[in-house]
Amino acid sequence: MGIRRQQVAIAVFVILAAVTYIVVTGMRDTMVYYYTVSEVQAQEAALHGMPLRIAGHVVAGSIEDDATNLVHRFVIEEGGAEMSVLYRGIVPDTFQDGSEAVVEGEIDSDGVMQATFLMAKCPSKYEAETDYAQYRESGEGAPAQRR
Repeated sequence: MGIRRQQVAIAVFVILAAVTYIVVTGMRDTMVYYYTVSEVQAQEAALHGMPLRIAGHVVAGSIEDDATNLVHRFVIEEGGAEMSVLYRGIVPDTFQDGSEAVVEGEIDSDGVMQATFLMAKCPSKYEAETDYAQYRESGEGAPAQRR
């Protein structure tokens, strides 16, 4: 009876090891580290050709669209560093000058980010219209808090 338990324990261990290996290797292949523009520029040679996710703000006046509106060139900046981006596809409604942008893709030999994914956020669109600080300072409740 002891041999049977050992065989079951070994089989369970082998199955768990195989599942763990599959999960770890699968996650490693799909994970993309999040960089800022200045981090990428500091180590651009080492990151060339690797899948990257880069965040920055869209530089005002840098957005150029082709006639079909499916090829977009723009510049993102962060911490004084700038990077050119080429994105093919439909841009989000929140994509505009000054918006925060996150792009995924690879840097080509010219140093241009060839983006395959673009996410944009316009902070002013999500801010409340009422300045609640004035109500906190006066001690009276904000309109949404009064009943």
